[in-house]
Amino acid sequence: MSEYDECTDSLVDRTVLTELQAELGGDHAIIGAFIRNYVALLPWRVSRLHRALENLDMDDAMDAVLSLKTSSQMVGAICMNRLATELEISIRLLPNADHLGELGPQVVEIEQFVFGTITELETPIL
Repeated sequence: MSEYDECTDSLVDRTVLTELQAELGGDHAIIGAFIRNYVALLPWRVSRLHRALENLDMDDAMDAVLSLKTSSQMVGAICMNRLATELEISIRLLPNADHLGELGPQVVEIEQFVFGTITELETPIL
């Protein structure tokens, strides 16, 4: 079982941020701002998913899940990325928007890892 199968180990792959920092010439300020931006927007992104499902808005649901998936991948939030990828697949497999409400439990699962992801990202590397 890999780290992508379960969200039980580290929720963040710090090597992703280290590689991004290296690509940016080692600038700690840019990485810090990137992390702060992700952390600030994460709860909003999850709320947006809830609203899209409640409103049965397929386009907004897809846009919201892709935003969560892409931003999570960029910051190394491996659990968020995996769960968002699973939700994206579920959305794509729906016959129509009338079934979006059925995906609520997946968004609730994502929501359960928001605090832990934020905590790991805000914890300084020793």
